[in-house]
Amino acid sequence: MAYNPPPHYSFGEPVEPQQPPSAPPQYGSPPQSAPPSYMSQPQSAPPSYSPGGAPAGYVPTQPAPTQFTQPMLVPGPPPERRSPVVPILGVVTVIGFAAAALSLALWLRADGDLSDANAQLDDRDAEIAQLREDLDAAETQVSELEVQAADAESMRACLDDLAWFWATPEGSEEETQAWVAVSDSCATWLF
Repeated sequence: MAYNPPPHYSFGEPVEPQQPPSAPPQYGSPPQSAPPSYMSQPQSAPPSYSPGGAPAGYVPTQPAPTQFTQPMLVPGPPPERRSPVVPILGVVTVIGFAAAALSLALWLRADGDLSDANAQLDDRDAEIAQLREDLDAAETQVSELEVQAADAESMRACLDDLAWFWATPEGSEEETQAWVAVSDSCATWLF
């Protein structure tokens, strides 16, 4: 029995008849077209479903739906075992990070202490330089005062000799000695 699509699905020339899936294919004979009388006949509706089963002599035109079964899953590779080195490396990494953080903190603290010590050293160097300047100024002032003291002593000696000269009687030998003393002591002041 050949199956042809209904006429409203026909797009022109008649289609070759399809063979039912249960029939073997025909290879040797050329395809035959359906007789014109067959194409003009109305197609009968498929038989209705009855719960008692299919009517006798009825052959379904479509194959029964295939039943899908779940495909057998191929087992994958077994789960990899973690090496005991991985946790050890994790612990070593954590210890390394902690040591790095601790050494960084200690270095920053030591660097801060060193900066403070350098600042104190600079301050003390500045104080020492200031004290040296003050010492040099004091030494200069002492030198000036020593010169002034020497001048004062020289002037005092000159005044004493002048007083002695004026106190001696005129024309005496003592006046001559007083004049020599005045000449020595008052040379820078009077002459």
